[in-house]
Amino acid sequence: MRKYQLPALSQLHTFEAVSRRMSFTAAADELCLTQSAVSRQIKSLEEDLRRPLFRRRHRAIELTRDGQLLFEAVTRGLDEIAQCVNRLRTEGEAPQITVAASVAFSYYWLMPRLERFAERCPDVDLRVLATDQKVDPSKGDADVAVLYGDGNWQGVELRRLFGERVYPVCSPGYLHSHPELRRPSDLLDQTLLHLDGGGTIWGAVDWKVWLAQQGVTGQPVRRGIRLNSYPMVLQGAEAGRGVALGWSYITEAMLAGGQLVCPFESPLETRFSYYIGASSDTASNPAVTEFLQWMLEECAADPETFA
Repeated sequence: MRKYQLPALSQLHTFEAVSRRMSFTAAADELCLTQSAVSRQIKSLEEDLRRPLFRRRHRAIELTRDGQLLFEAVTRGLDEIAQCVNRLRTEGEAPQITVAASVAFSYYWLMPRLERFAERCPDVDLRVLATDQKVDPSKGDADVAVLYGDGNWQGVELRRLFGERVYPVCSPGYLHSHPELRRPSDLLDQTLLHLDGGGTIWGAVDWKVWLAQQGVTGQPVRRGIRLNSYPMVLQGAEAGRGVALGWSYITEAMLAGGQLVCPFESPLETRFSYYIGASSDTASNPAVTEFLQWMLEECAADPETFA
């Protein structure tokens, strides 16, 4: 006698897909079956249980009360089976995590430090997703993400890295050629380098906002240069093409190295911060936990830059 008096697993699998998609046609596409095959499996399942699982409406279906109870039970069971299978498949393999960050953060902050993480966790297979578009760890976009904002993300466990501090930067040669550049209002007569299309990672700080916060009124006299990549903006500044806005977590090292200079001390500190976040499901992963702790330690090692 069978221990579990259950319908065929294929029927339960099909039932879960139909219930989740609320469509026989969509479920058939997902399962690579014909719609008639899906209908036959659902009908057979209903006959086995001796009760309807769906109410057939005109061009729509909905779960009955019994159907909803079965859907919840089947979902729990399949989720647990999937998690177990995934663990078995990955057992013995090197732990792998995907980290998402802006292009500039990945290029200027993360890459120079990755060797230290590799020395600390040599068995972790780390993949970096550099993008200026929105990333949501709670939706599986990445295991870990560097997020910018007020710290309010649903389904994401967060740790604050540092605040946002923005100030003008230019090359030493540019400043030498423009000795009149001594205060924020002098920027109106300079060539300003603008970042266009920076996605959501940069918030709302641009030259217009920065100048307004410094009490500067009026419009720039010279035509600026617009670039759609922050690394290109900084390259333009290093080459003496104009004055750029510098984010401290990126440009402090460049100031210390002499590639860039700050013509005057007048930083803008916003109310937003940068966070490292992971979904509630992946935050307990040992490799993810180790990476999060490493990020915090890297920021704590330089409190002047990462306030």
